[in-house]
Parts: sequence; structure tokens; C-alpha cells
Amino acid sequence: MNCLKHGQGTDIFANGDIFTGLYVNGKPEGQGQYKWKNGSVYIGEFANGLKHGKGKWKKRFDGHNCNMYEGSYENDKKNGLGVFTWESGNYYRGCYKDDERHGYGEMYWKDGSCYKGEWRHGIQNGVGRMEFPDGRVKEGLFENNTFKGP
Repeated sequence: MNCLKHGQGTDIFANGDIFTGLYVNGKPEGQGQYKWKNGSVYIGEFANGLKHGKGKWKKRFDGHNCNMYEGSYENDKKNGLGVFTWESGNYYRGCYKDDERHGYGEMYWKDGSCYKGEWRHGIQNGVGRMEFPDGRVKEGLFENNTFKGP
């Protein structure tokens, strides 16, 4: 016998983290909840022990105003469509690749500003449109978070 965890259960680790869900051959699989000792929590899908599929991460388990992400994961990283909300109220809705904003996405700031366009490696890079609360608009090419022109 290989003595690996298999089936539904709860595991409390020596570092204080807790996993509740299904184990298959010793690793989390399918729906589950992982709660870190620091108060962060992930509720969603796992594959081969990693966040994989749809899920929601919150910086504080009981916090309403905290950083959070809801969307797709692949191999423990944000990949595909998702929404990240910061404690400040700012939020991003769009594509992710390897934990970074990448592809088309929309960023909304609490002051009323918004950017809709292309992202590369977490920054505004490509064709986009920046709208400001005073009505000004910058539309065209962005490089490294800087507007380069129409």
C-alpha cells in the first residue's frame, strides 16, 4: 500500500494552513478550499494538487474590502478570463497569462478613469483607449503604460 491520502477530508498542516476537499493519490483534486494561516483563502477547482479551473481567491477570508480574484486558473496561476479587485475598489476585468494581465482587458479606477485595450506582461501595451473623469480621451498606441499617440 502506498499510504497516500485519497477521498474527501480536511487536512491541517504543520504551518497552520488547512485544505478541505477531495484528495486523489495524495493531491487535492476537483472542488476544494485552501485556507492559509495568514487568512487568505482559495475556493475552487484543483488538479494534481494545484489551482486549476474556476476559482476565487481572497486575501482575507472574512474581508469584504480586500484584494480578490475570481476567474480561471491553470497550473496554480491566473490564466484566461478573470476579475481582480483591489482593496481600494479599483478593478481589472480581462485576460491573464501566467499571473499577469495579458491580452485584452479593462481597468477601472475608483476616480472614474478607465483603460480598455491590450496588455502585455501586466502593463498597458498595444492599442487601447484611456478615458479620464474630466472627459479627456487618449486613444491609440500604448507602450509600457505610456500613451505614444494615435
